[in-house]
Amino acid sequence: MNSIQHYKEQFSRFHNGSARQSVHTLREKALNILEEEGFPTVRQEEWRFTNIKPIVQTPFMPAEKIELAEETIAPYLPENNDSPRIVLINGRFDAGLSKGWRDIPGVEVISIKQALEEERALYTSYLSSIVKKHETPFSRLNSAFLTDGIIIRINDNVEVKEPLWIAHFLQGDATPRVAFPRSLYIAGSNSRSTLVETFHSLNNHTTLTNVVSEVSVGANARLHHYRIQDESAGAFHISNTAIAQKQDSRYASVTFTFGGRIVRNNISTELNGQGIESILNGLYMGHDEQLIDNHTFIDHAQPHCESHELYRGILKDKARAVFSGKIMVRPDAQKTDAKQSNNCLLLSDDARINSKPQLEIYADDVKCTHGATVGQLDEEAAFYLRARGIPRHKATGILTYAFAEEIISGIEVEAVRDTVHRLLARQLGHEIDFTEF
Repeated sequence: MNSIQHYKEQFSRFHNGSARQSVHTLREKALNILEEEGFPTVRQEEWRFTNIKPIVQTPFMPAEKIELAEETIAPYLPENNDSPRIVLINGRFDAGLSKGWRDIPGVEVISIKQALEEERALYTSYLSSIVKKHETPFSRLNSAFLTDGIIIRINDNVEVKEPLWIAHFLQGDATPRVAFPRSLYIAGSNSRSTLVETFHSLNNHTTLTNVVSEVSVGANARLHHYRIQDESAGAFHISNTAIAQKQDSRYASVTFTFGGRIVRNNISTELNGQGIESILNGLYMGHDEQLIDNHTFIDHAQPHCESHELYRGILKDKARAVFSGKIMVRPDAQKTDAKQSNNCLLLSDDARINSKPQLEIYADDVKCTHGATVGQLDEEAAFYLRARGIPRHKATGILTYAFAEEIISGIEVEAVRDTVHRLLARQLGHEIDFTEF
């Protein structure tokens, strides 16, 4: 049985009895387009360096709804964190494990399942409206199995003091499992907020997290968005994050990728007004035979906007990475200021990266730069440290941290910074204690 036919059969079982929902038309349309176009191959430019056969050829079954105890997820959460917490298990909102989400002033949190059942037009009208210009076969697969996830709406003129922590957990079993979490984040005009998303595996079974996030940033709103992916070596992870920004808004994203067997992060943002600032940063570290693929797209559609993009990668063993970043400056987008950079540090002779920064400019009064660097540790710097009595492994850790520090120093949430420090130390083999810095 081919993979499309497999998902068609699962579609009928998964949505049995839910055809009355108005969103079911969206599901069927997504599945039909997926059937028509198929899954991507390395013959397609956007997937040339990312062979997804291990994902496509695995007969994933939709992850079932399960109940977990607090102590099961506690080891994956930061200690002494009093921020509101939203938990999704196998792609489904878990109200029992979530905390503090009902009484955040000026914020509404609702599961997508509830919004669909109650036909909440305010929210259902958003679904697929932002991501539709940036669809991939996997985002269509997510839409085909759309059933639950989370919606967070920050009202106009509201400042949310504490970060909103969204933790995703996927528990596999002997059968390969796939979860389809869906997220909709709406930041009202003049609002201020911070989102922290984390992704975890609860065991080492073969799993696929196929997540779609749609983000609407209102006029003059400020939204910080951190994503930390730390799933197991048996996990696949495909994400598609689409952002729409209105005038004078600021959206700042930092994506941290540490775990998974094959990881593909798609991030696309549209600057649909003047005076917009968009920041897309990322830090990824691969080891063993991991493949980490970051694809970004920034669409400058209006004049007087800025975008800044910095991705840094650290690869060891036989890990591979892909970076493809595209900045589009449309004819009316005069006075655009856009900067893009990808730097990768290779800690072994077998690690490699394919980097492809791109500019596509149709306006003449702009400032746009892009670049990429790939290299190894500076041996002179390592010698300098060793000459002062620092062991080789610790010198390597210090220089690696210095390489990543430009991304880490911009983290404004202490719990996020501590988490990234811990994961980076783990990937380096606990060669350095970052608290020393």
